[in-house]
Amino acid sequence: MAAALMLRDEGGREAVVGKSSGYWLSADDFIASEEVSADESELARLGFPRDWPAVYSSNSALKSLIGKRGRIPSKRAAVAGVPTAEQRAKVAAGFAAHPLQSFANAERAAETLAGVKVVQGWAVFERLDRPPGAAFVAERYWWNALPDGTWVDLTPRPEAWENLLLAEAAQGAPKRRSVLTAAEAAFAARLLDFRFEAAARKAASPSPAPAPAAAGGVTSRPKDVTPATSSSARPRPTKEQEKPHEAVSKPAVAPPATQA
Repeated sequence: MAAALMLRDEGGREAVVGKSSGYWLSADDFIASEEVSADESELARLGFPRDWPAVYSSNSALKSLIGKRGRIPSKRAAVAGVPTAEQRAKVAAGFAAHPLQSFANAERAAETLAGVKVVQGWAVFERLDRPPGAAFVAERYWWNALPDGTWVDLTPRPEAWENLLLAEAAQGAPKRRSVLTAAEAAFAARLLDFRFEAAARKAASPSPAPAPAAAGGVTSRPKDVTPATSSSARPRPTKEQEKPHEAVSKPAVAPPATQA
């Protein structure tokens, strides 16, 4: 695992199996919209829900997951963009957040500034390997609320995840500290590969050779297509959109763009 992509203990050192204590992700921290536990293979291609925000009011699979009567009931939700420089400035200088460690990141951020709170809940993704709207996965996740109520997520994320759908758990989403196990370390290594290293390998791979010229000497030029994992077509959430909204229980009620 690369130096920048490794689990860290509470002192910022590389975590050691059987010795380091902290909050470690496991398969139990993932819940699928389908009535089964999330399989590891389902976590390879996750992204922001497609057809947002219409998917919220029209998709029964998403509602069955995070609605008030869903598998993991949520009371408020919002879309969180990548933190701005202004938001980062509210956290102590030198603060370092680590991938896959939202629990520790949120706790440490709350300790750096009065009024910053930890919010417990779920990061909600769509499975991009399935047809649009067919399957969703929620990851147990913590983030912060600034004094003005705006939610900010400081945990490093893949470049393709420009926005995250965050849902505050109605009954909290607690996580216990434990000593890192070999299974948890292996699980983290696979997640890091899915989210960061595989994308880096794809970006570094050589471009395919150009297509041969068509008859008459004219080269075919395909139209630009935005990849399914890209969020470039979605503008950054406004400050108002980043503030959480009450969740609704009836799918027929159309929510604001940031509601879930």
